[in-house]
Amino acid sequence: MSRRFFSMMMVASLAASPAVAQSLTFSPKESGEPVEVTSENGMELHQDTKRVIARGKAKAVQGAVSVTADELIADYRTRADGGNEVYRVFATGNVTMKSENETAVGRSAVYDLDKAVLVLEGDTVSLTSPDGQVQAHKVLQYWANEGVAVAEGNAFAEDKTKHRLFADRLVAFFRESTPAAASKNKSQILGRGRGDINYVQGFGNVRMETAKEIIRGERGAYNIDSGMATLDGGVKITQGTNQLSGGFATVNVKGGTSKLFGSAAQAGQPGVKDAARVRALIAPKADPAAP
Repeated sequence: MSRRFFSMMMVASLAASPAVAQSLTFSPKESGEPVEVTSENGMELHQDTKRVIARGKAKAVQGAVSVTADELIADYRTRADGGNEVYRVFATGNVTMKSENETAVGRSAVYDLDKAVLVLEGDTVSLTSPDGQVQAHKVLQYWANEGVAVAEGNAFAEDKTKHRLFADRLVAFFRESTPAAASKNKSQILGRGRGDINYVQGFGNVRMETAKEIIRGERGAYNIDSGMATLDGGVKITQGTNQLSGGFATVNVKGGTSKLFGSAAQAGQPGVKDAARVRALIAPKADPAAP
C-alpha cells in the first residue's frame, strides 16, 4: 500500500478527536484539526493495542505544527463518545518539533498528554525561539501546565540580548500570557497560555556572561524582565585581567553594574549567610607606557 494510503488512514482514525493541538504541548482540547502522518518506510496500525507506528523520515503535521523523526509512535484510546484521542507520543532519531516561531531538537522525545509533560533527550537538546534559547547535553523537560522547563547536562540559556547563563542544571520559568497574547501565539511550543521565559535559576558550576565580565558561582538566578542577576557561593568575577572573589554578587545587566559581598545576608537578600572574605586582584598593564 502507498504512503499516501497510510496517511489517509491515520487521518481518518484520529480526526474524530483533535489529537494534537495547535501547540506542541499537544493539548487535545485546543484544536479540531486532523493530524496527518506520513513516512517513507510505511506504517503500522495496531487496533488491538491502539498504537500507530510510522517509520523512515516520519512526520506528523497539524496546522502550523510539525514533528519529524526517524520513527513516530502514537498511543491512542477511544473516548466515551466513540472518538479517538492520542494520549502519549514517542519520537526517536533526529527529532525536530516546530511551530511558527519555535523549534525543539533532540535525539528522542516523549510527550504525556494527560500530564502535559514533554521530555527531550540527546546530546544536544535545544529549544529555540525569537526570545532566546535553552540548550543542554542530556535532557530537557517541560511541564506545560506549570510553565517550568528543566535543562540538565552543561545547560545553557541565552536571552535575545545575548546574555548567557550556564550551569549543570537550569530551571526556567515562563510568564503567564495575557489573554490577547495567548490568543495571538497559539502555535508556540511552550504555549498553552504561557509567554516567554522571564526567570532562570542555575545550580552547579554556574557561569554568567555579559559584555563586560564573567561571573561564576555555585548557584545563580536571573530575572530577565528586571535585568538583575544574583550568584551565590564561591563567587568569582572576571573583568578583563581583573579578578574579584566573594560569597555573593548582584549583577545589573541593563545598568552594567556588579556588586560583590561576603554573603547574601550582607546584600540584604536570602541565601547562604556564612560570609566569605571579599578580595580583588587588579592586574597592571603589561606595558605601563601603553595608553
